[in-house]
Amino acid sequence: MAAKGSKVSGKSSKTGSTLSAKSDSKGRGKRVTLEDDDGDDKESLAYKVLTQEQTNELMPMNVNQIQDKLKEIFSLENNGVDLTQASILDYYTSAVYWGIQQKFTAQQLSGFFTVVHTLLENVKDKQMSMIENSIELNKMFAGIGLDDVKSGGLDCFNVQQAKQATQYIYTTLFQHYRLFLFMFTHSQAEEIIGTDLDVEVSKAADVPFPPPLDEGVSEDMFKDYIATPPPSPSPEPEEEQPDAAKELEDQVSQSDLFAELTPEDIREVVESVTKEMLGNLQSEIALKLQDKESQIIQRINKIHKVAE
Repeated sequence: MAAKGSKVSGKSSKTGSTLSAKSDSKGRGKRVTLEDDDGDDKESLAYKVLTQEQTNELMPMNVNQIQDKLKEIFSLENNGVDLTQASILDYYTSAVYWGIQQKFTAQQLSGFFTVVHTLLENVKDKQMSMIENSIELNKMFAGIGLDDVKSGGLDCFNVQQAKQATQYIYTTLFQHYRLFLFMFTHSQAEEIIGTDLDVEVSKAADVPFPPPLDEGVSEDMFKDYIATPPPSPSPEPEEEQPDAAKELEDQVSQSDLFAELTPEDIREVVESVTKEMLGNLQSEIALKLQDKESQIIQRINKIHKVAE
């Protein structure tokens, strides 16, 4: 019988593993696990989906490199047109990047990704309800920080890390559960995009050579035989030619008009024209004289003021 607080172990002949039982202070066994020779729990969820090598490659990558790597691992090359693949790739990428931001170890990151992958596969393949999938989540996180509960395979996490991981999963998956379920149970509508193109083909060569193109002839030939001629200019209206007979008639009529004038009439015409021209001139001279007179008066007034 083992002493109190001791650990009983034995080798398994078939598997090469160590069967161990941890006991409490009273010597009662609380938890039984199957371990490998190196002490790793065989029920661990680490490295079940992402191998250790793949996890180590993802650890130092940025978000774009993580997306490219996961696209290669899970064959999601058609994510550009397939909305389901695009959603899965985005879900996986955000989970891995979040785990790296939480400074998870490679074992913790791989175990966390196993949980994320398993829950999404339950929606995709089994169409589990949210309650059933939530129970599966609790099973995987069971036993963390407790010795009397069977481990779910995530012993590498402490209680605080487990709370953060479950909160992340509830925020990213369970809050949008109906949307994920709809995406995996309905086929994506195909968008058919067509374009009508009018293509002109050359005519059949019935003659030895097809007719030449416009660009293949000389410029002179094009201008003379092909190009549309410019419109003819409209004729300008012709100026009326003066009539010699009519001019002679006008001259005769004007001379007859002057011949009829008497000396008194001519004197009156000259006087009226002279008065009209001189009247305007006299008014202009009067205005200038008034301006000059006012300027002289102002100067005289200034001289008197200075003298006083």
